[in-house]
Amino acid sequence: MSRVVVVAGVGPGLSASIVREFADHGWSVGLLARTTETIDPLAAALEDEGTAACPVQADVTDPADVNRAFEEIRAELGVVDVLVNHAATVYAGGVSALSATQFEEMWRGCVLGAFRCSQAVVPAMRERNDGTIIFTGADAGKRARADSVGFSSAKFAVRGLARGMAKELGPEGIHVAHVVLHGGIDTPRTRRAMPGVDRSSLLDPDEVATTYRHLAQQPPRSRTTEVDLRSS
Repeated sequence: MSRVVVVAGVGPGLSASIVREFADHGWSVGLLARTTETIDPLAAALEDEGTAACPVQADVTDPADVNRAFEEIRAELGVVDVLVNHAATVYAGGVSALSATQFEEMWRGCVLGAFRCSQAVVPAMRERNDGTIIFTGADAGKRARADSVGFSSAKFAVRGLARGMAKELGPEGIHVAHVVLHGGIDTPRTRRAMPGVDRSSLLDPDEVATTYRHLAQQPPRSRTTEVDLRSS
């Protein structure tokens, strides 16, 4: 029976590469997103290739949605071995440019959603003394940016959540890791937004995705709690 990974916050960029990376190595995959635009065709393509995939439309900040989503995934795929908290809400701007609503949406999308999804998988991981939870972080979560105070503060909180959970859950056999992404990611969206960008300066999403899988397969006596990824 294959192991099960759930990626929360699946879109057409890095998260889709993470899904494919695990699927290519024999994992069953659960895909969570607020819309079905990406997850339904991606899951259908994976199933055509022989991968068990369960796409679920859900708002990760809504407790009822999260409970329903993970119940559906467990019923279809089995117990969750790995959770990737990738969902995020992003608005640019400094303290005077952002609205309080936008600030709160970023906190909810980046931090509260990850907290709720983690709560959904931790009890079963505790019972087995095994499991991995990976958080997608950002350079903005280590070095605050004046033009993105809301996103920076949310990603600082994500890092704090990940590090606190690593200390809490590590002794119980649960691996918690935080992946810090420095710079842009080479996706069609990035290239449209930055038409003159040197692609060698961007992170390759497929290469980044291999790091997530490697983190999920680290042995108990040699585990990474934080890794920084950047292009050369």
